[in-house]
Amino acid sequence: MSEHDDDIGGSGYSLEDLSAYLDRGRTPRIPAIERNAECQAILASMERMGRLSREIVDEQASEPIAESWYDSIMREVMREFRAGRDIPLARTDDGTELVVTEGALYELIRTVGDRIEGLLVGRVRLDQPEPDAPLDVTVTVSVRFGRAMTEAVDEMRDGIRSAIDRQGDLRVGRVDVTVGDVHIDEGEE
Repeated sequence: MSEHDDDIGGSGYSLEDLSAYLDRGRTPRIPAIERNAECQAILASMERMGRLSREIVDEQASEPIAESWYDSIMREVMREFRAGRDIPLARTDDGTELVVTEGALYELIRTVGDRIEGLLVGRVRLDQPEPDAPLDVTVTVSVRFGRAMTEAVDEMRDGIRSAIDRQGDLRVGRVDVTVGDVHIDEGEE
Protein backbone atom coordinates (compact mmCIF):
# COMPACT_ATOMS: atom_id res chain seq x y z
CA MET A 1 0.00 0.00 0.00
CA SER A 2 1.21 3.46 -0.88
CA GLU A 3 2.06 6.11 1.67
CA HIS A 4 0.95 8.87 -0.72
CA ASP A 5 -1.70 11.40 0.16
CA ASP A 6 -3.55 10.73 -3.10
CA ASP A 7 -5.74 7.93 -1.71
CA ILE A 8 -8.30 6.91 -4.35
CA GLY A 9 -11.84 6.38 -3.11
CA GLY A 10 -10.74 5.59 0.44
CA SER A 11 -9.02 2.40 -0.78
CA GLY A 12 -5.60 3.34 0.60
CA TYR A 13 -4.09 3.11 -2.89
CA SER A 14 -2.81 5.87 -5.19
CA LEU A 15 -3.01 6.22 -8.97
CA GLU A 16 0.58 4.94 -9.14
CA ASP A 17 -0.43 1.87 -7.09
CA LEU A 18 -3.38 1.19 -9.41
CA SER A 19 -1.15 1.50 -12.46
CA ALA A 20 1.33 -0.99 -11.01
CA TYR A 21 -1.54 -3.33 -10.07
CA LEU A 22 -2.87 -3.21 -13.65
CA ASP A 23 0.66 -3.79 -15.03
CA ARG A 24 0.88 -6.96 -12.90
CA GLY A 25 -2.31 -8.25 -14.48
CA ARG A 26 -4.28 -7.48 -11.29
CA THR A 27 -2.43 -10.21 -9.43
CA PRO A 28 -2.22 -10.91 -6.65
CA ARG A 29 -5.84 -9.85 -6.25
CA ILE A 30 -6.31 -6.88 -3.86
CA PRO A 31 -9.86 -6.87 -2.49
CA ALA A 32 -9.66 -3.22 -1.37
CA ILE A 33 -9.14 -2.24 -5.02
CA GLU A 34 -11.49 -4.80 -6.58
CA ARG A 35 -14.42 -3.79 -4.32
CA ASN A 36 -13.91 -0.03 -4.68
CA ALA A 37 -16.06 1.60 -7.38
CA GLU A 38 -13.71 4.54 -7.91
CA CYS A 39 -10.69 2.25 -8.25
CA GLN A 40 -12.63 0.10 -10.74
CA ALA A 41 -13.55 3.18 -12.77
CA ILE A 42 -9.93 4.31 -12.90
CA LEU A 43 -8.70 0.81 -13.84
CA ALA A 44 -11.30 0.63 -16.63
CA SER A 45 -10.19 4.04 -17.87
CA MET A 46 -6.52 2.99 -17.77
CA GLU A 47 -7.33 -0.17 -19.73
CA ARG A 48 -9.30 1.85 -22.29
CA MET A 49 -6.49 4.40 -22.55
CA GLY A 50 -3.95 1.60 -22.98
CA ARG A 51 -5.97 0.10 -25.82
CA LEU A 52 -6.37 3.47 -27.54
CA SER A 53 -2.71 4.33 -27.01
CA ARG A 54 -1.60 1.05 -28.58
CA GLU A 55 -3.92 1.67 -31.54
CA ILE A 56 -2.56 5.19 -32.04
CA VAL A 57 1.03 4.00 -31.72
CA ASP A 58 0.41 1.22 -34.25
CA GLU A 59 -1.32 3.65 -36.60
CA GLN A 60 1.31 6.35 -36.34
CA ALA A 61 4.39 4.24 -35.63
CA SER A 62 6.52 6.37 -37.90
CA GLU A 63 5.74 9.57 -35.96
CA PRO A 64 7.12 10.02 -32.44
CA ILE A 65 4.52 10.74 -29.74
CA ALA A 66 5.35 13.67 -27.48
CA GLU A 67 5.54 12.98 -23.75
CA SER A 68 3.14 15.88 -23.20
CA TRP A 69 0.44 13.85 -25.02
CA TYR A 70 0.57 11.11 -22.40
CA ASP A 71 0.76 13.63 -19.55
CA SER A 72 -2.33 15.48 -20.80
CA ILE A 73 -4.30 12.24 -21.03
CA MET A 74 -3.30 11.24 -17.50
CA ARG A 75 -4.33 14.66 -16.17
CA GLU A 76 -7.73 14.27 -17.83
CA VAL A 77 -8.16 10.74 -16.43
CA MET A 78 -7.37 11.95 -12.92
CA ARG A 79 -9.66 14.95 -13.24
CA GLU A 80 -12.56 12.81 -14.38
CA PHE A 81 -12.16 9.89 -12.04
CA ARG A 82 -11.59 11.59 -8.75
CA ALA A 83 -14.80 10.87 -6.88
CA GLY A 84 -15.88 14.46 -7.20
CA ARG A 85 -18.95 15.75 -5.53
CA ASP A 86 -21.83 13.58 -4.39
CA ILE A 87 -24.94 13.85 -6.53
CA PRO A 88 -28.17 12.92 -4.71
CA LEU A 89 -30.09 9.94 -6.14
CA ALA A 90 -32.88 9.51 -3.61
CA ARG A 91 -33.90 10.30 -0.04
CA THR A 92 -35.62 7.72 2.19
CA ASP A 93 -38.41 8.47 4.66
CA ASP A 94 -35.95 8.34 7.56
CA GLY A 95 -33.84 11.11 6.00
CA THR A 96 -31.07 8.87 4.61
CA GLU A 97 -29.74 10.24 1.35
CA LEU A 98 -28.48 7.93 -1.40
CA VAL A 99 -25.82 9.53 -3.58
CA VAL A 100 -23.65 8.74 -6.58
CA THR A 101 -20.28 10.37 -7.19
CA GLU A 102 -19.45 12.29 -10.34
CA GLY A 103 -16.69 9.75 -11.01
CA ALA A 104 -19.19 6.89 -11.07
CA LEU A 105 -21.40 8.80 -13.51
CA TYR A 106 -18.41 9.53 -15.75
CA GLU A 107 -17.67 5.82 -15.92
CA LEU A 108 -21.35 4.99 -16.53
CA ILE A 109 -21.40 7.40 -19.49
CA ARG A 110 -18.13 6.04 -20.87
CA THR A 111 -19.51 2.50 -20.61
CA VAL A 112 -22.53 3.57 -22.69
CA GLY A 113 -20.14 4.85 -25.36
CA ASP A 114 -18.04 1.67 -25.26
CA ARG A 115 -21.15 -0.31 -26.27
CA ILE A 116 -21.87 1.81 -29.36
CA GLU A 117 -20.25 0.59 -32.56
CA GLY A 118 -17.85 3.05 -34.14
CA LEU A 119 -17.92 5.57 -31.29
CA LEU A 120 -15.18 6.65 -28.86
CA VAL A 121 -15.98 8.88 -25.87
CA GLY A 122 -13.76 11.89 -25.31
CA ARG A 123 -14.53 14.58 -22.73
CA VAL A 124 -17.49 14.23 -20.35
CA ARG A 125 -18.93 17.14 -18.35
CA LEU A 126 -21.72 17.08 -15.75
CA ASP A 127 -23.57 20.12 -14.51
CA GLN A 128 -26.19 20.30 -11.79
CA PRO A 129 -26.37 23.91 -10.58
CA GLU A 130 -28.82 23.17 -7.76
CA PRO A 131 -29.12 19.94 -5.70
CA ASP A 132 -32.65 19.18 -6.97
CA ALA A 133 -32.11 20.47 -10.51
CA PRO A 134 -31.90 18.09 -13.47
CA LEU A 135 -28.40 16.86 -14.35
CA ASP A 136 -27.10 18.24 -17.66
CA VAL A 137 -24.59 16.06 -19.52
CA THR A 138 -22.15 17.23 -22.21
CA VAL A 139 -20.08 14.63 -24.08
CA THR A 140 -17.59 14.93 -26.93
CA VAL A 141 -17.17 11.82 -29.10
CA SER A 142 -15.21 10.57 -32.07
CA VAL A 143 -17.16 8.66 -34.73
CA ARG A 144 -15.62 6.07 -37.03
CA PHE A 145 -15.33 7.24 -40.64
CA GLY A 146 -18.29 5.89 -42.60
CA ARG A 147 -20.60 5.54 -39.55
CA ALA A 148 -23.71 7.71 -39.72
CA MET A 149 -22.97 10.51 -37.25
CA THR A 150 -26.59 11.39 -36.50
CA GLU A 151 -27.40 7.77 -35.70
CA ALA A 152 -24.33 7.38 -33.45
CA VAL A 153 -25.08 10.64 -31.61
CA ASP A 154 -28.76 9.72 -31.12
CA GLU A 155 -27.77 6.27 -29.82
CA MET A 156 -25.29 7.85 -27.39
CA ARG A 157 -27.79 10.47 -26.20
CA ASP A 158 -30.56 7.89 -25.68
CA GLY A 159 -28.13 5.48 -23.99
CA ILE A 160 -26.92 8.14 -21.54
CA ARG A 161 -30.46 9.19 -20.64
CA SER A 162 -31.56 5.57 -20.16
CA ALA A 163 -28.49 4.57 -18.12
CA ILE A 164 -28.82 7.52 -15.74
CA ASP A 165 -32.60 7.10 -15.42
CA ARG A 166 -32.03 3.50 -14.24
CA GLN A 167 -29.81 4.74 -11.39
CA GLY A 168 -32.57 6.17 -9.23
CA ASP A 169 -34.40 9.45 -8.82
CA LEU A 170 -31.75 11.51 -10.59
CA ARG A 171 -33.45 13.62 -13.25
CA VAL A 172 -31.66 14.13 -16.54
CA GLY A 173 -31.90 17.53 -18.19
CA ARG A 174 -30.00 18.30 -21.39
CA VAL A 175 -27.81 15.65 -22.99
CA ASP A 176 -25.51 17.30 -25.52
CA VAL A 177 -23.36 15.02 -27.64
CA THR A 178 -20.83 16.71 -29.92
CA VAL A 179 -18.79 14.96 -32.61
CA GLY A 180 -15.34 16.42 -32.13
CA ASP A 181 -13.43 14.02 -34.36
CA VAL A 182 -13.67 11.27 -36.95
CA HIS A 183 -11.38 8.24 -36.71
CA ILE A 184 -10.44 5.27 -38.85
CA ASP A 185 -10.39 1.81 -37.29
CA GLU A 186 -7.30 -0.35 -37.50
CA GLY A 187 -6.89 -2.04 -40.87
CA GLU A 188 -8.93 0.61 -42.68
CA GLU A 189 -7.26 3.09 -44.98
